[in-house]
Amino acid sequence: MPHQDASCNRCGARNERRVRYSLWRVGILTFLSFGLYYPYWMYVSWKHLAEEMPGKKFYPFWHAMSLFMPIYHVVVLYQHFRAIREAQEREGAESNILLALAVALGIFVSIFNVTMIMTVIVWVSPILTVVHSFISIIGIGFLVLWGQRNLNKYWEKAWPRLVRSAGTGPGEIVITAVGGMITGLALIIAVAVILDQSIPIDVGSAQQGTIESHTQVDDYRFEVRVDTQYAVYVSPTTLGLGGDPLEAAVVALWDFDGTTILHVENADTPIVLPWTASASGTMYVTIESDGFALGDYVLRIAAR
Repeated sequence: MPHQDASCNRCGARNERRVRYSLWRVGILTFLSFGLYYPYWMYVSWKHLAEEMPGKKFYPFWHAMSLFMPIYHVVVLYQHFRAIREAQEREGAESNILLALAVALGIFVSIFNVTMIMTVIVWVSPILTVVHSFISIIGIGFLVLWGQRNLNKYWEKAWPRLVRSAGTGPGEIVITAVGGMITGLALIIAVAVILDQSIPIDVGSAQQGTIESHTQVDDYRFEVRVDTQYAVYVSPTTLGLGGDPLEAAVVALWDFDGTTILHVENADTPIVLPWTASASGTMYVTIESDGFALGDYVLRIAAR
């Protein structure tokens, strides 16, 4: 098909090289795909730019795959935005591309991607992983929107009669579907972490706390192993000057699905709950006032 033709003279197929993408489209798909749309966009836009710059070698697939290389990713991003700006300058199209800013955003995204991977490996905190992920997606989304906005201006200036809105390709559908599942999982984890305000406590360690109101409930969680005997100790203590020890409390031990294992109510402290785990997993302890007594306590989890 001749470079300047809108369609094939023999079969009538439309020229797919000069297409504009709606900014709403690329922005929403970048978010829904958990950022996976980013390499897809780099591949498609680089492939289309190759037709506008004869004499230069373009490798769209490897260009997109290089985004997964933390340092080289910034170099590729620089080349990508420079190619867009050069095409705009050649046709006298309006451009707001700043290469230094593109590089800075690329470094920003790389840092958050690396730290996100580290939080997953060492599992520092689920919420920290989710926050890093969405900050990275925001940075990626800005890059994609910025680049596509300038590409649209180039196509409209260089080929006003040939440019058209892009159709939906199979690659775009697959990328969005796979990324959508990852996004859904990340949102589920985020909601679960936000709803779970329990404080982690290691077996064998102690945690100090205070019941300051009759409606306060302190939640803790710890990991258990099957067939291991555990004891939950809630003992009165004084945390500071003027503090009072917790004289009585309601203490419950329950598992992740909300089933109460042990429940001691209106018991004078110290309270000891012996229990043997029937399965491995996360267990929870709740401590609250019996309705009258307030004060300080120490919670300790011991394995026998």
